[in-house]
Amino acid sequence: MRPSSLLIAASALTSTLVSSLAIEKRHSNAWPEAIRSYYVAAAKSLSSIPASTLASLSPSSCNLASAKMPTISGLPPVTPGLTLYHVAVGRGTQNYTCDIAHPATAPVAVGATAMLYNTTCLSCIAPQALEMIPSSALLLPTPKENKLLFPAQAYTSGQHYFSDLTTPTFNLHTAKANFGIQFAKLLTKVPVPDDKQQLGQDQSKAVPWLKLSSANAPEGLGSDSSPVKEIYRVNTAGGSPPKTCDASPASFEVQYAAEYWFWG
Repeated sequence: MRPSSLLIAASALTSTLVSSLAIEKRHSNAWPEAIRSYYVAAAKSLSSIPASTLASLSPSSCNLASAKMPTISGLPPVTPGLTLYHVAVGRGTQNYTCDIAHPATAPVAVGATAMLYNTTCLSCIAPQALEMIPSSALLLPTPKENKLLFPAQAYTSGQHYFSDLTTPTFNLHTAKANFGIQFAKLLTKVPVPDDKQQLGQDQSKAVPWLKLSSANAPEGLGSDSSPVKEIYRVNTAGGSPPKTCDASPASFEVQYAAEYWFWG
């Protein structure tokens, strides 16, 4: 990752640090359990870092080589030789359609939309806190554009959407930093085991963990501008549709959040 990109990540982590330590010290009962647990975990992870480091977070503070991406059985490993480029939390919706004339049929996935938030430094400095962000973020409305993601206080690093029905796209270009645009294709989809399930507020199950690879841009959209070769969606929360279309509209959205790890 470029030094300037790490500076943005370090700045975001500074906001997390201040919030986490303050709330943990107050032992506030005002927050839902998932959010309170996040702040306690963040404070615990960050309390081991020397005060001098915390006062001047820099690219050297974010040692991405120490970051360990979550995994589950069946999810292929990162291709040897690739290094971690960026980590973001996505908060948005999984989108579906239904054939309302046949309510017994299953909903059909038609893509997703999400804002992406820079949690790169958090992945190596406070991984326990990062693990709690997707489920915590689902407790609150999706932040408006250019707003920080609560409870991580993370800056926006871009948007996730589908350029067509089969091309997930990650536009990591904002006013603060440019991580490029990446078009992708699905390689592996792994259902979430029971011990990793994180339900949405609507009790929707977590969408599968994924491994994606870089892909050519759909016709007319130019080419990607990112060194990323592989993308993982892990630690998912919510987003799965009901089993059938019974009582569902012709199109609907299900709230979700997840970690996205970019390798190049």
